[in-house]
Amino acid sequence: MKKMKFIYRVGVVLTFVGFLSACDLDLQDNPNAVTPDNASVALLMNNAFIELQEFMVGRSTFYNGVNDVTGPYVRMLAMQGSKVYAQAEGPESFDFVWAQAYATLLPDLNLVIDRATGDGITTYSGVAKVMKAFVMFTLVDMFGDVPYSDALQGTDKLSPVLDDDEAVYTEALSILNSAIADLSDPKGANITNDLYYAGNVGKWLKLANTLKLRYYLTTRHVNPNALTEFNNLMNDPSAIILNRADDFQFNYGTNREAPDSRHPFYTDAYEAGGPGQYMSNYRMWTMFGEKQTEDPRIRYYYYRQDCDETDENFFTLQCQAQPYPFHWPAGWPYCTASSDWGDPNQQYGGYWGRDHGDDSGIPPDDLKRTAWGVYPGGGKFDGDDCRDVSRGGTDGLRGRGILPILLTTNVHFMNAEAKLAGGDVGAARTALQEGVLESIGKVMAFGASDAGSSDLIPPQGQIDNYLNEVLALYDAAASNDAKMNVVMKEAWLAMQGQGLEAYNAYRRTCKPEGMQLSLEANPGNFPRSLWYPASFVNRNENVSQKPNLDAKVFWDANPAGCTLQ
Repeated sequence: MKKMKFIYRVGVVLTFVGFLSACDLDLQDNPNAVTPDNASVALLMNNAFIELQEFMVGRSTFYNGVNDVTGPYVRMLAMQGSKVYAQAEGPESFDFVWAQAYATLLPDLNLVIDRATGDGITTYSGVAKVMKAFVMFTLVDMFGDVPYSDALQGTDKLSPVLDDDEAVYTEALSILNSAIADLSDPKGANITNDLYYAGNVGKWLKLANTLKLRYYLTTRHVNPNALTEFNNLMNDPSAIILNRADDFQFNYGTNREAPDSRHPFYTDAYEAGGPGQYMSNYRMWTMFGEKQTEDPRIRYYYYRQDCDETDENFFTLQCQAQPYPFHWPAGWPYCTASSDWGDPNQQYGGYWGRDHGDDSGIPPDDLKRTAWGVYPGGGKFDGDDCRDVSRGGTDGLRGRGILPILLTTNVHFMNAEAKLAGGDVGAARTALQEGVLESIGKVMAFGASDAGSSDLIPPQGQIDNYLNEVLALYDAAASNDAKMNVVMKEAWLAMQGQGLEAYNAYRRTCKPEGMQLSLEANPGNFPRSLWYPASFVNRNENVSQKPNLDAKVFWDANPAGCTLQ
């Protein structure tokens, strides 16, 4: 079956040049077929790139799916599937994406690594190892213990056992170190059809070192040497991602069909019917209502279809008829981001999302709720024009968005967290400043073509005021723990489209604190990992489903604990 799948995916076309006698040919061994044994490494690698793309960027893929699932937990998006955490996503949600990892991508990456290693082509083996380590890290981050030693063995192991998550993470680091060795001594042909770095081995090497940086920060609570190793890597800035041109991201296109190459955020909102998912009221509010200065990124992150919700009726905005939640502190927005229904001096402005845990039915508000903006979904810059975006895919950047995976912005904030965790308050402040400025710079540069000459483009004065306010909050924080909250709040704000990174950061630091509580007074415990896929559990005699989502990933060991509800 593996060979059959491989032949199908690489799209082999067989050409018959004559009739062959059945007496002279064993029909079970077609000499014209491309198989794992006779395919070129370049062809195998091309297949792996396509699979990584499918793994990462489609509507139902593993990585985009993980961002969509984890983002609501940390208020990056509205959690609307259920008021109760454990029911927001069911085990069936992960069937397809799990199969992508274990039935498609990892087996073929192993094949590339084996063939390239045997042929001495370190360019290909190194890149494939980086990809494999990344997939392994992601699986552990989400599920904890996962199959590895028994996995990928076909019919020899139909029910692979779960490996200890720390052991899998450590193995991924070993594979990453091997990748770094390969890429530091590149041999063989240049990589073709590279959808991420256009065959630039040096950029893949920087990514490998940056993934290693991420490994050490992630494991800092369980590894006494982690911060030292982290700082050693940071001491060589030329070896890691610290330039926007080296960011690990996928760039979508503008092709509308056959195939649709646009960002899923765009196709969900800008074709017909309006945005499919509600934005987080709390997150939008933090960008315009929590600080004195409006966040310079808000008009790039979000597009308001209707800038005045004061004239709505019960049918389009049902929550306005409901009382302010009794268990919430005063001051939070409720019902829409731009209104505090607990305050008689309500302010309005069209930021129309949902509160955390609002699982009520969907009213006819498709052309009113706030949509994805320019960054990262390739949508429209909010220039106060306030009209619906369901216009047949003609608005904004027409879907030319990005999937941000690991960016220079992330590295600056990781450095700020690490330096502060190590007690270096001054270095953490500098890294915080660098992270804020890099995030604003990347977002504004990305959306510049759609913003055009709008007088609503944030002026330098607004950027300066925003940064100064952040640094003032940091300086005024009475303890390093309070300073960490400032750092992680800004990291959270910068992670638009990066639900996984935000989810990891919260479990690691228990910050940012003070996020909007669920509408349900008792929503259950905050999920520390996700359900195993239903198909995996149902077909594996050695694995049982988790009893709940309280099981922590091994690195989730912050001694303070996290109590977000």
